[in-house]
Amino acid sequence: MQPPERSPQASGLTPRVGRAIFRLPRAPVANLGVVEEAFVARRIGLVVVFAAALSVVLPAAAPAMEAAAQAQAPAPAILGLASLRQLTRDADLIVSASIVAARADVAAGAGAYPIVHTDVHATLKGTIAPGPLVFVNVGPRATSFTDGEEVLLFLRAIERVPELAATPLATRLRWVVIPNAGEKLAPRPQLTNAVARYVALDAIPDPDTRGDALRALSLELVKSGDPFLVTSVLRDVAPGGDAAALTLADLPALAPLIENPRVPIGTRIALVAELERRGLVFGPARWVRLLRTSSGDDLLAVIRAVGEHPSAGVTAHLLPMLDDRDFAVATAVATALGIPGNVDAVRPLTASLARDDRALRLAALASLTRIGTQSARQAIELVAARHPDRELRERADIEALTLARRHGTTLAPTLGTPDSALTQAPPH
Repeated sequence: MQPPERSPQASGLTPRVGRAIFRLPRAPVANLGVVEEAFVARRIGLVVVFAAALSVVLPAAAPAMEAAAQAQAPAPAILGLASLRQLTRDADLIVSASIVAARADVAAGAGAYPIVHTDVHATLKGTIAPGPLVFVNVGPRATSFTDGEEVLLFLRAIERVPELAATPLATRLRWVVIPNAGEKLAPRPQLTNAVARYVALDAIPDPDTRGDALRALSLELVKSGDPFLVTSVLRDVAPGGDAAALTLADLPALAPLIENPRVPIGTRIALVAELERRGLVFGPARWVRLLRTSSGDDLLAVIRAVGEHPSAGVTAHLLPMLDDRDFAVATAVATALGIPGNVDAVRPLTASLARDDRALRLAALASLTRIGTQSARQAIELVAARHPDRELRERADIEALTLARRHGTTLAPTLGTPDSALTQAPPH
């Protein structure tokens, strides 16, 4: 057990920092509910890759409370969706079609099932002539179609769907669409060409030759810069995907993509995250490199990503950025530093509580709570006792009590007595 920390110095609070925190002018008090909304729950689990949008940026002109909430919002992940490769392999029939009737019902036995009427234009896998096609569209996350739209459909034979194979419906209809969590694809040349090449892969009998062809296609799609195709490949190499899609031998071809500023930042982030997960690159050095070479919205995206990939090197690079003149950057950094046990960030985060930006102060307080060490707890308790922002005091009071109960302790006894280090005028 660590010995108790009582002095400001021992807790990471120098006298100068302590004085700076509590000499802030009092700000008008807004509705406490707004503050509560700013404390969005911490993202759960490790985000491996960003979704097709690939970057979520914090608008510089957003209100302070909205900025604080956005700074703590998780980056979208693509886990759980099947890749284009997986869909192509699992489908019995792949067609490009237009929707004629997006929603109809067919009675079969004692039940009714939703069906969709389409007009097939081209077949990429299977043997079906152009013309009318009806398929079943079932499942809790079934795709929502619209009359007249053009779609790329991945269909299974109804006998391969256990919940439908034994129903009377199996004698009336042949196809069931693969829902893929509601994802819907519009046919376009790059997409249909990729599907056709994936279909051709499965016709290669030799496993080694097929694996080489898959890796070559994966690299080509990643280099294309097409957001969806890049995301799809990363779904393949993520857990549960096709492990043969990319290997250690492909690293020399992928490394230039990470360093290339013309490649979308989300793609570069996704590559570093996935290659780090697979042990193909030393992640900390790659993340620091991205932090050093990025600016503007790209920098914000990288800061949010490194919060899920902490290391001593990343922390060392982030700490000076807490003083950035751009409050959006400083707020994102404050959030990223909120790693349990990150004692090196306690003093800089505490100093950030003195800056004239409410979103930054909220983010710093939230990160101190997540860090949860004794020095972080003391900093939170001091904020709860003496910070001039009443809303921040009230929030800190809640966090201090929560942490105290979690650790089976009480609040610091020094809070009830004056401390000259926190009240005297700072030296000039």
